[in-house]
Formats: sequence, structure tokens, C-alpha cells
Amino acid sequence: MNMLTTGLAILAATTAIPLTTAISASCGMRVVHSDTDFPERSQLRGQKGTVLINVTLDADGRATGADVERSSGHLLLDLAAKRSVLEKWQFDVSHCSHTFPATHQVAVEYRNEEYE
Repeated sequence: MNMLTTGLAILAATTAIPLTTAISASCGMRVVHSDTDFPERSQLRGQKGTVLINVTLDADGRATGADVERSSGHLLLDLAAKRSVLEKWQFDVSHCSHTFPATHQVAVEYRNEEYE
């Protein structure tokens, strides 16, 4: 799938979620690599939005599971965000003393200024 890059921005932000299995923000977990796909078809259609994803992490900071908590309103963006988190993202969990696997919530925001 081709990716357009001119005038487009993808922002990935992380937020802890209040679950008993969730990693607390106090452990200092953060996203260290967040290469995120933006489907060309979505870009050309002017689609944008934020996908909230509950990510299950292992002790190495890799995603072993991902579930869409809140949709962007566009299936292509939701699927691209979930696939990117599972296949490309890396989290720093080195300061966490929690039992793994653990759950963390991330927001993947797609912006599309080029085709608005």
C-alpha cells in the first residue's frame, strides 16, 4: 500500500487507562517507536480522526494484542492504527515493575490537512 507524505501528519500519543491490569503512568512507560501507516485511500478521501486502542504489552514492550476502544469513524483508519501498533510500535517498559502482560491505552490521531 502506498503512503502519501506531503502535507500529512500523524501524531501518536499515549495515555494510561484505569484498569487493574493497566500499567500506571507512574512507571514511566512511553512509546519509543510509533511508525504508523496512513492508507492512501483514506488520505485521498480526506479522512481523519483519533483511534483509541487498548494495547496488551509483554515485558519487552512489544504489543501482543490490540483492541479498538473507540473508532475514528473510518474503518480503514481503525484497521491501519491497530495493525501499526501491533506490527511496528515499541514501548519502553524498563521502569515498570508490573506483572506482564499488561494493558495500556494509546491514541492514534490521523490528520489530513492536504485533502480537507
